[in-house]
Amino acid sequence: MDMSQIHYYNQPELREPIVVVAFGGWNDAADSATTAIKFLIDRWLPEKIAEIDAEDFFVFTETRPTIKYVDGVQRSITWPANQFFAHAEPEFNRDVILFLGTEPQLKWKTFCAAFLDVCKKFHVSEVVFLGALLADVPHSITVPITGASADNDIMERLQEMDVNNSRYEGPTGMIGVLHDACHRAQISSATLWAAAPHYLAATPNIKVTAALLTYLNQFLSFGLDLHEIQSEAVRFEEQVTALVAKDPEAREYVRRLEEQIANGVDLDDSEEDEEELMIDPDRSLHSGPLPSADSLIRDVEALLREQRGSGQSQQSDDEEESE
Repeated sequence: MDMSQIHYYNQPELREPIVVVAFGGWNDAADSATTAIKFLIDRWLPEKIAEIDAEDFFVFTETRPTIKYVDGVQRSITWPANQFFAHAEPEFNRDVILFLGTEPQLKWKTFCAAFLDVCKKFHVSEVVFLGALLADVPHSITVPITGASADNDIMERLQEMDVNNSRYEGPTGMIGVLHDACHRAQISSATLWAAAPHYLAATPNIKVTAALLTYLNQFLSFGLDLHEIQSEAVRFEEQVTALVAKDPEAREYVRRLEEQIANGVDLDDSEEDEEELMIDPDRSLHSGPLPSADSLIRDVEALLREQRGSGQSQQSDDEEESE
């Protein structure tokens, strides 16, 4: 292994850490999985301990670096990142490493080796991969979650949470490849996949993110207070429902999806039916044309931007009042 591909920063002594992983890109419908990791980073403020260098793994004409101004003059380049952050929580039995990355285009086997090197260096005991895919599900139902593990004990833990075993076969992304690599390296691992409505694909879907965090919180016994993000998820669903109600075509489309669930696709009782909903992340399922999908997505994005702006303005007002 070319150690120059891994940059180590602080190297704390960690207690049999669990790694929680999300990759932007193919495995991250509606930015749901990476947003979950960002939520944990914001909550815990962990320290960066390692990074896999981007140079050998990306086609920069496809995943381009970004540029921004610093202090209005100096320009800063940000490269695609795959970073590890450590969090030591005295109340936990094990420490936590958060991995936030971008799915690479090149040398996946070499990338897996680098990822596993970091895991071995910090004596990782378990890896949990978070993913999200587009599916033929309405935004109004409970977010469908499936999971997988080659470890029988872990699979039992998932089943106790009513997480159905994913039996998907077909093209896979970096999560599938790393999940297999962990199994071969005898590192316990599991995946949690959430289904996101395909007609909201361009919108950061906070409801799907909240569902992933809720299941992760239970699965790893983090004891996190998720009330705020779960409340945001409820508001998000209400906002989308209100937007859908204004558009007859969108309203009818969502009604058909809800009817499909109610009249035969029982996500709790039928694994076969669930597979029909949650399949190849490259393929967006749909029960029929949705001519207003683009306008619906734009409306939701505009609403969310407006709310973020209002929230920031309110925060600024509150700060001024407190001074």
